[in-house]
Amino acid sequence: MKNIFNRSLLIVSLLFIGTACSESYLDEVPLDRFSPENLLTSAAGYDAAVVSLYEGARQEHIIASNNFEYMTVGTDQTQWGRNDSRGNKDYSLLNSNLSATIIYWDWAFKEMIVKANLILENIDDPALDIAEADRNNIKGQALFFRGYTYNFLANIYGGVPIVRERITEPKFDFVRDSRADVLAFAAGDLELASQLLPTQVPDGRIPRAAAFHLLSEVYISLGMEKKDPTFYDKSIAAATKVISKEAGDYQIMTERFGPASSRPGDVFSDVFAEGQINWSQGNKEVMWAWQFENFTIGGTFTASSANNSIRYWGPEYDRTQSPNAKLNLPSDSLGRGIGVNSPTNYLKYDIWKIDPNDMRNSEYNIQRVFYYNNPADPEYFGKPIRTRKAANGKLYTVRNDGTITNFELDTLRMYYPYYRKINGTPVGNNVLSGNTVKDFSRMRVAETYLYRAEAYFRKGDLAKAADDINVVRSRAKAKLITAADVTEDFILDERSRELVVEEPRLRTLIRMGRLVDRVKKYNSKPSVPNGPSSGGTIQDFNRFWPIPQKVIDANTGAKFEQNPGYL
Repeated sequence: MKNIFNRSLLIVSLLFIGTACSESYLDEVPLDRFSPENLLTSAAGYDAAVVSLYEGARQEHIIASNNFEYMTVGTDQTQWGRNDSRGNKDYSLLNSNLSATIIYWDWAFKEMIVKANLILENIDDPALDIAEADRNNIKGQALFFRGYTYNFLANIYGGVPIVRERITEPKFDFVRDSRADVLAFAAGDLELASQLLPTQVPDGRIPRAAAFHLLSEVYISLGMEKKDPTFYDKSIAAATKVISKEAGDYQIMTERFGPASSRPGDVFSDVFAEGQINWSQGNKEVMWAWQFENFTIGGTFTASSANNSIRYWGPEYDRTQSPNAKLNLPSDSLGRGIGVNSPTNYLKYDIWKIDPNDMRNSEYNIQRVFYYNNPADPEYFGKPIRTRKAANGKLYTVRNDGTITNFELDTLRMYYPYYRKINGTPVGNNVLSGNTVKDFSRMRVAETYLYRAEAYFRKGDLAKAADDINVVRSRAKAKLITAADVTEDFILDERSRELVVEEPRLRTLIRMGRLVDRVKKYNSKPSVPNGPSSGGTIQDFNRFWPIPQKVIDANTGAKFEQNPGYL
């Protein structure tokens, strides 16, 4: 009996099962004021449940670890900034027992889907005293997040079980729905959400435009999965709802704006300037941003719930020392990175060859010159770090007199370009945290143009695809392209130029079926001789992640298929 009970608890935990057996004399009405029976009786109660979905969504980028950002590391863009095999630097370690594969699964099913289903279970009950507009908004947000989560799952694991309603008793016979069915289910949720959500919302909430934006992506995936080009037309129509402002007052920003416009910079840097990420702050490009606050209950009070972008993307520049052996100091302007997402040469150099003067490559958006900042060394304090390659091909610092030092710069971990999108006020005003409280742009109109361009490309209309890409490139004052330039690889490159840091690159590559070949092409150089590399170890079956083994083991009532290639 104990083994059966433990297995029941496991499947409940794994597969987001609810509680209780109905129609039993043991049933009780919970008296706690935070139970669903007592909380979900009013608009305020339902909104509290909706807020928990936002909190869950905000945790997405840090749930796997403070040391790994699995949605980007080990792709064409970045490698793990160490010489060991972690962080998908060795893809043979990507298996069904890897903690990240389990954590993301549990986040989706135990955190997001179970909460969305709980909200959706009775929101249509006419006995609820909730105004129609409030009811529609609550339902629309829950549907959005459920669709968002299933799209996430489809682009990590492929086919997964579709759970359409809250489960209230143990279930051991889950089976995988096809990836196409999962995507179709996500599209259905998003279609309904796009009818229910308001066009104008408070900062951080989901507007109607965000639903159409995500629909545009999901329709592309459905067109590819089902080999049905009519979905590309649906994608174009969904994106056009956003671009034409039919779904809300959102647009790509083409002129400098906000307080940042009084400082040196450009319109692209303005889009990501702290204090002007949101619509109410004059930024009409960002449809949805994760919200972070300093010293605010419900905002972020600890580093574990903050914006970890600096920690992940920032080089560990405080390990750099002057020619007089004085270490640099973590600073408010750069924060404290730990070199997690070390950019590949593709991201540092290759994507800018088409036009080095692209605004997105400017000093206001990518910092490539660093300075000695330790006042304990007045000889070098405030001076730029000068470097030179030695005969052995390694990079060293240079003294004021032009001679080379013996201090080698670790270009994998501590000295590489710094994407200024990640700048922000440190959480708790503690610069050593490596985290900020700057809001994080999650969906914006520039990407909507790139989705529509991709849909046009896939249906064969290269001229219109080029037109949409050129809207994005024109804002960046970059060289415009022609229809002949439009390829799938070019679209991926343009996404890198525009969306680095913001884009969960792993999911983009998986949804486009390009993870394996792009990683092999751009991430195969070992960081040490004969060491592992993502491109050297990735195999064709890594096109999707494995299903967590504990899910398969707990599902004793039916065969739960593993993705091919994984043991």
